[in-house]
Amino acid sequence: MPLSNRTTPANGSKRDQVIPLIDSVKFKTNKPGRPRKPLKVLAADKGYDSKDKHALLGRRDIRPQWPKGV
Repeated sequence: MPLSNRTTPANGSKRDQVIPLIDSVKFKTNKPGRPRKPLKVLAADKGYDSKDKHALLGRRDIRPQWPKGV
């Protein structure tokens, strides 16, 4: 499972960091060259549910998996 992390200020928006965080995920393969395996699913809590996040993830062929916001 590829993992990555980002540190933000206490008053920063964590929702704005979703796409940069996805971009920073590194995939380790034991082959030379640039490893590329796209993410397929992003699981998060309902705080991330928004139309713009759905659109950004949809363009990257990533399926969001989170509860619907109220």
